Amino acid sequence: MRDLRGLRRTVVAAVLATVVLSGCSEKQEANESLPTTASLTTESRPQLGPADFPVPDEARERTPEGAVEFVRYYVALTQHLAVTSTPPDPLLELSDECRTCVRVAQSFDSDLAANYTYQEYEYEFEEYGPALIHGDTAEVGFAYVQGPIIAVDSAGQVVPDRSAATPTELQSGASLIWKDSIQSWVITGLTVG
Repeated sequence: MRDLRGLRRTVVAAVLATVVLSGCSEKQEANESLPTTASLTTESRPQLGPADFPVPDEARERTPEGAVEFVRYYVALTQHLAVTSTPPDPLLELSDECRTCVRVAQSFDSDLAANYTYQEYEYEFEEYGPALIHGDTAEVGFAYVQGPIIAVDSAGQVVPDRSAATPTELQSGASLIWKDSIQSWVITGLTVG
């Protein structure tokens, strides 16, 4: 009886080996449409930011460099929204309980309601170094040079309280949190000056 069981195991093993090996020995053409790591990452992420100014991939990396690039993008986004007279919703969508972000968005909303436009909106952004990462949060220090910024009303007159003719360097910083749901950082705190 033992010999019969051993023989059955041997036959079953031989059949399985033949099936497995025959599958491996058939000539197969390589699949040339395999996704790359980059395309998997990019395709699986929802687009963030305005369609004409989306958050770049390098700003959506969960690294110190990615955190810095996200803050760089966020600052550039304020300029983009101002010069294109676009509603500031993206500033709020890319932040989480950031009071300064809300104030900036409200300011842009007021500008749009008053029909102010920006003839000039210059700035410089220089990070102090890599971001400090603590689990899902990051801190980024940077210098922000604001100006010249020239806002005008619908008659083309300069609006002094919305303009800054002389560049001013402001020591600044941002706090961020990583959101797995959107595969991106978002701003939780922003200090300018």
